[in-house]
Amino acid sequence: MRKTLIFLLLLTTFISCDKDKIIRTPEEDHILELAYSDNYIYPEGFHHEVFDVGSVYYVNTLSITPISEREHVWIELNTNNKDEARLWSDKTNEHSSVNREVVHENETNKYFQFKRINPNNARDVSYSRVHKTSYFQPVLNQFSVSDTLIGKFNGELNLSSVKELIEYLWDCGTMDVSFSKVLESDIKEHNEYFEYNIQSILIVYGDFGIHDEITVFDNIITLDKSSRELIIKSDKVKSIQGTLR
Repeated sequence: MRKTLIFLLLLTTFISCDKDKIIRTPEEDHILELAYSDNYIYPEGFHHEVFDVGSVYYVNTLSITPISEREHVWIELNTNNKDEARLWSDKTNEHSSVNREVVHENETNKYFQFKRINPNNARDVSYSRVHKTSYFQPVLNQFSVSDTLIGKFNGELNLSSVKELIEYLWDCGTMDVSFSKVLESDIKEHNEYFEYNIQSILIVYGDFGIHDEITVFDNIITLDKSSRELIIKSDKVKSIQGTLR
C-alpha cells in the first residue's frame, strides 16, 4: 500500500511538472538565445556607438531650463551655430546636480559634441551633444506617450543615408525607444517614401518565483520624401516567457 502511494505521488509530481513545461517554437528559442546573450544587441551592420567610459546626452528644452521653471516638455535641441550649442551645453551643466568641465570639443555632420568630465571623478564622463539643424531637427516630446513624429531629416535622400539616419537616432535615444535589443531590420525605398522595419524585443526581468517576459515588437519607421518627416509606429507582436527567477 505504501509503495502504491509513493508511486502515485511521484506520478502526480511528474504530470504536474509536465503541465508546467513551456512549449516554444524554434523561432522563440532563437529569440530567447539572443535576449540572454551578453554579446548581442544589434544585428551585424546596424549602426551603434560604444564608449569605454561615459555616455551621450543630447541637450534639450528641459536640461537648459532652471528646475523651478521647467514644463512637461522634453525636445532635443538643434542648431548650426557652434557657440549656441556650447551655450546650451553649459546651461545643461549649470542645472545639473554634478559639475562636469569641458575637456574636448568636436563636431561631425550630425552634431556638435562637448566632452565633459567631473573633476572629482575621472570616470564620470558625459558626451554633451547638440543636433545639427543641417542634418536633423527633432520635434518629438519624449514625455508624450502618443507622439509618432520624430522630426525632419535634412540630409541626402538615398537608401544608405536614410538607413544611417534611422539607426543613428535609434541607438542614440532620439527616437525614444526603450527596447532592449534589435532582432532584425530591413529598409526599402518606395516612390514617395522610405520604409524601415525593425523588429525589437523588450526584456522585463521577473522577481523571485516569476518568469522573465520578453516582448517582441514590430517597428515601422517611414521617411516621407516630400515633407522629409520621420514617423515611427510600434506594434506588439507577442510575449515569450523566459527564465524563472
